Amino acid sequence: MKKIRLGIVSAGAIVARVMKDMHLSENVEVTAIAARDLSRAQAAAEAYGIPHAYGSYLELAQSSEVDLAYIATPHNFHAEQAMLMMCHGKHVICEKPMTTNPEELQKMIDCARENGVFLMEAMWTRFQPCVQTLMQMIREGVIGEVRNVFGEFSWSCVGTYDPASRLFDPALAGGALLDLGVYPLMFCMQLLGSEPENVQSLCRKTPEGVDMNTSVQMQYANGAIAQFFCGMDASGNDYMQIYGAKGHITLEGFWKPKSFTLYADGQEPRVVAFEQETEPYHYEFDHAAACILDGLKESPVMPLAESLAANRICTRIRHSNGIFYPGEAGA
Repeated sequence: MKKIRLGIVSAGAIVARVMKDMHLSENVEVTAIAARDLSRAQAAAEAYGIPHAYGSYLELAQSSEVDLAYIATPHNFHAEQAMLMMCHGKHVICEKPMTTNPEELQKMIDCARENGVFLMEAMWTRFQPCVQTLMQMIREGVIGEVRNVFGEFSWSCVGTYDPASRLFDPALAGGALLDLGVYPLMFCMQLLGSEPENVQSLCRKTPEGVDMNTSVQMQYANGAIAQFFCGMDASGNDYMQIYGAKGHITLEGFWKPKSFTLYADGQEPRVVAFEQETEPYHYEFDHAAACILDGLKESPVMPLAESLAANRICTRIRHSNGIFYPGEAGA
């Protein structure tokens, strides 16, 4: 099978994670990396055996060595860089969240369609075997209709708090919701749907004006409720609890899970386990490559309409709690 050539738009810390298990990819090869500083791109290329290094994102966009660009820079740069790639005919997989507001995301989607290229949000949990098996079992009715979902994704910055970090900088779209909360939000949406009827939230803000932690509750038309907590000030475990009419499921480490436990009514608990790599990025890249090779312009697993719906929800949550990034109305 033809391999899709991947170019990485960033030479930051994420490169080490992405490259950890890329040798397991079936139809993707990393051929290029770009940074604003050529020496950083060259250092990363040498460290990870990437053939081509570029000192600007434009050079990667113009490169004949790249089919698919992976946008892995801070959130607020995604739209500009993704559209640069797409205007030069590159397919794009963009780290979550794709943009900081739905208006920018719609521009990205319009740009992809105008240029006839593939665009997908890099929500890696959806492509990992453990989550895909769990979702299939739920669709088959193993716990009946899902009535309630609860999730938590939290870590503690106590002792390491740095107001200059991108995580706490409003100019870099910092905050727990966009860095952590999008994962449980997208998981809840995958289970219950992308359009809740009611969304309520509470948060605690940092002195810089982003959310240190956020709690969210969503209710759907059929009465189902999803709740999740995300935070950067409380040590916790990332997990999901899924409650159905005929049982429930516990998914530990849902961000990159290795197993889940099924508690079906009238049956003994059953652990469903999987082999798991260290950094399983290759599943989402292989999915994007398969879509491209099949001539698709978006993913059926991570559709653009769902990315847009999640973006609208996150923006509504932020604004309702008085969190505005520079340049936004109300800032």
